[in-house]
Amino acid sequence: MNPATQYLSDGFQRLYCDPAVFDVFSTRHPVSFRNVLPLLAPNSVVDDPQLLAVEAAHLAGRNDATRQAVVIAYGRCGLLPQMEATRLQPVLDYFDADFFELMGDCYLGAGAFVCALRWYREFIAELETHNPQAASDDESVYASVGYCLYSLGLFAETIAWTKSCFGPRLSADADCRALIEQEAQSQGGCLLGIERATNRARYVVSALDPARAEQITPRLKQALSTLAPYQESYIAWVSNAAPAPEIQPDGYPFFPDRDAGSLTRHRMNLLFATCGEADALLAQGYTAEAKRLLNEAAMLEPRADIIQHRLKQLP
Repeated sequence: MNPATQYLSDGFQRLYCDPAVFDVFSTRHPVSFRNVLPLLAPNSVVDDPQLLAVEAAHLAGRNDATRQAVVIAYGRCGLLPQMEATRLQPVLDYFDADFFELMGDCYLGAGAFVCALRWYREFIAELETHNPQAASDDESVYASVGYCLYSLGLFAETIAWTKSCFGPRLSADADCRALIEQEAQSQGGCLLGIERATNRARYVVSALDPARAEQITPRLKQALSTLAPYQESYIAWVSNAAPAPEIQPDGYPFFPDRDAGSLTRHRMNLLFATCGEADALLAQGYTAEAKRLLNEAAMLEPRADIIQHRLKQLP
């Protein structure tokens, strides 16, 4: 047994330390989760007998009573603020399979990433069984899984998972940005930002003469529809004198991207995991492979200082 888990109860190990839980995490994304266990940081978990009992009961057969018992236990153990737990109890009938995502979110907030993954896995299984048309780059749970993997230091798994969730949209999005940047430069401007909602993307682009630049919009939209046929693309030309979209507070150091879905979270997971994996490769002397990863990340996010800084440090 892993020394880090020796003091954990049998109930906790049954619920959270069974490798079989992570064998088939998603039918759409055959990414290995074998490195999630053994649990290396047991101090971040809650090994409470009553909590484990209600979680196991909810897993065995979810209903309003088991959901209410989970919410009460989460409030008692500090996984949910007591006020939030009280607010949720009267509306438990609103939750079905997505209650598993709430359970995962509670553990994510507590930094218990393996526990969070265990419940995200349950929600994803339900989601993919009953809603096969759902897109994994839109559902927030997939981005939460990527964040858990990154937080556990599983950078290669984070990269594989996130790229699998993106699918062809990852390269198509980069191609769209590169095309618009090229056209914007020809008009004396640059791509200022992107706004997204469902399958729509609005690119805010500056130009010396926005009215003149507007004339190339039909051709540019046609090219974008070829690169990204899954989205409706719109171009908003503004004067160079217009202020650029502000970077979000708290240091999100990347391209301004006002996204109504989970694309920004996926992108953050991928870029930070790429930096972590590149640092690990550099420590082992694999400079060329690290440079390849960082150059790939730079194509996705040209304005990310953390990527450019690492590239400048390479020989």
